[in-house]
Amino acid sequence: MKLSVIIPVYNAQPWLDGCLKSVFDQRVDDLELLLIDDGSTDGSGEVCDRFVRDHPEVARVVHQKNRGLSSARNIGLDLATGDIITFLDADDRVGIGTWGDNLKFLTIYPDVDMVEFPIREYEGSARERLLDFSPQQVTKAVFNDWIIRAGYEHCYACNKLYRASLWRGRRFPVGQVFEDTAVMPSIVRDCHGIFYSAKGCYHYINRSGSISNSCHYASSRQLYLNSRALLDECMKQPALTHHLKPLKRACLNRLVDMGRCRDCDQTDFSRHLARIPTLDSLIVRLRVLRAPKL
Repeated sequence: MKLSVIIPVYNAQPWLDGCLKSVFDQRVDDLELLLIDDGSTDGSGEVCDRFVRDHPEVARVVHQKNRGLSSARNIGLDLATGDIITFLDADDRVGIGTWGDNLKFLTIYPDVDMVEFPIREYEGSARERLLDFSPQQVTKAVFNDWIIRAGYEHCYACNKLYRASLWRGRRFPVGQVFEDTAVMPSIVRDCHGIFYSAKGCYHYINRSGSISNSCHYASSRQLYLNSRALLDECMKQPALTHHLKPLKRACLNRLVDMGRCRDCDQTDFSRHLARIPTLDSLIVRLRVLRAPKL
């Protein structure tokens, strides 16, 4: 199977060499590397060009004006020719042999469309933790199982291998932050099967100034809206009725984060509070008052 690796690159020059080195530590025989330079101004584009000159048999670079992470990933998806797709952020890296080890599951289990493997979150910070899995193949009620195991709490696009068919006609929403949380529920909904793997590791490196470390009302609001849309969908499914407390709690936590933002739009925030039960609204307001600003 041919693996297409999509790496959006934007001002990642200090980390890009390490990221690219990790690609060649994967023990993958048939690999296509797509570097999408999203208008970098720090020399990252030149690093990509040099890498492609050194590895023309596997690597390709596209330079575009800065349009954001979703646009860069979408360009990669448009160009990808592999049977399997994966994503890697330019300031992260992948543990030795991770892709090679996990590609095997897509051969062993023909009903599996996606493999999720461990990820070390916020590596290098006080928030660092390893999210790992007990090996398990799920081929029945895949979406419901994902909700029950709270898969929405790790909607990362990057610690997964996908059959390319999952991306046929599907793209990331351009201009939206936390785009993974918008796309992943629909990906899971279309999976015939998922394999949760204990092999390998994606190293999600903590960087100051990254989107996940930036607390702005607009981005917090988008994360809440994506979570709320998922909750609204699940509430319509009787089989999930008794499994939604964690998802409801996640939605409330994201409302609290909205209220804690220093640039909180109080009028808009109040509108969202008015749409949830009165007791929940009061709890959110109290938590916002007691917590420090983000």
